[in-house]
Amino acid sequence: MIDERAYELLCCQLGLANEEKAGLRKQVNELIARLKVIEDSNKENSKALVDTINDLKDSL
Repeated sequence: MIDERAYELLCCQLGLANEEKAGLRKQVNELIARLKVIEDSNKENSKALVDTINDLKDSL
């Protein structure tokens, strides 16, 4: 009886761990997507800054 109960508890804990793992995986994927957006924005801003510097250089 004790072994059956321990097995049931272990299965329950395993299920909870798998749910937590799935939640963490979702959070990681969301963070990766946000970082990609930030990276793209930084690239655009860097290009705009270089263009502005070149325009200022040309106007001198």
